[in-house]
Amino acid sequence: MAFRLKPDQSVATEVKRIVGRQFERAVAELTTLGDPQSDAAVHRARRRVKKIRAAIRLVREALGDSFKPLDKQLRRSARLLAPVADGQGVVQALDRLAETCQDVSAFAGLASFRAALVEYERRADRQASAQRVLERASAILREQHTQVNGWRLKRAGFRRVSQGLEDTCRRARRAMLSAFAHQTAENFHAWRRRVKAHWFQVRLIEPRCGNRLAAYERRLEALDDCLGEYHDVALMRTILSAETPVSRDETARRLRLVRRYQAELRRKARTLGARIYHETPSHFVRRVRASWRLTTVLRHARSAQLPRKAHRC
Repeated sequence: MAFRLKPDQSVATEVKRIVGRQFERAVAELTTLGDPQSDAAVHRARRRVKKIRAAIRLVREALGDSFKPLDKQLRRSARLLAPVADGQGVVQALDRLAETCQDVSAFAGLASFRAALVEYERRADRQASAQRVLERASAILREQHTQVNGWRLKRAGFRRVSQGLEDTCRRARRAMLSAFAHQTAENFHAWRRRVKAHWFQVRLIEPRCGNRLAAYERRLEALDDCLGEYHDVALMRTILSAETPVSRDETARRLRLVRRYQAELRRKARTLGARIYHETPSHFVRRVRASWRLTTVLRHARSAQLPRKAHRC
């Protein structure tokens, strides 16, 4: 239960524990660059930063003035690590695209394109190494980690999280509508960021709701995966248009494959998003509040039931 609020602990205690653990693990993973394992560790570290941002946004009102400077520094560290994570992401996205490709000649073209993406990934690693990105990101995270023990979170119970939960859901819903209205890579990426924060927050609170949000959480995870794939494919398309030294016909063939894959991902994201965000954010929070309170009542009722002692004759 590493990224979940334990039902029998206070929200304040749990948020501090979880955030502190994510800081520790993120710093531990920022060690080296230049090979797939190291880049995967950097990707995990960046993901942990996003988890921290989602957690502090959940209790934003309780954090008060501490929230904005902390969130700014976390956003800075995530941006430092983005090129390394994106470099690995586009290669993996191409591999998944190749698995779906039934055109033999097109598959051969994608195989040669992979070498260009691997070189793009290596350049990103070299540039990150030259700019001491890992050291700079680690320094930021270590500094912010030292402040966690001094947090004094205000309010109690569900009130600690209700406003942050509603705000995040509303941002994700609005980003979805923007992506539907204007289907640009930037709008889909913005939607993905909001969905990820919403998913992470639901993961946190789900045990406090008696596992009644499990299906909702799985849908959010599926949508996050789909939008993450879309971002990687959009970046791949940019690289394909600008950097690969092949003929115009070959470039056009590859672009057609990528565009078809993007269209499939957009359709899937639209279906998932419409299912998740059909309810208003306020209705979503009322539903979560009811599950939270019911789980709390049932837990207290169970703890109040003492085992009966057998009477001796």
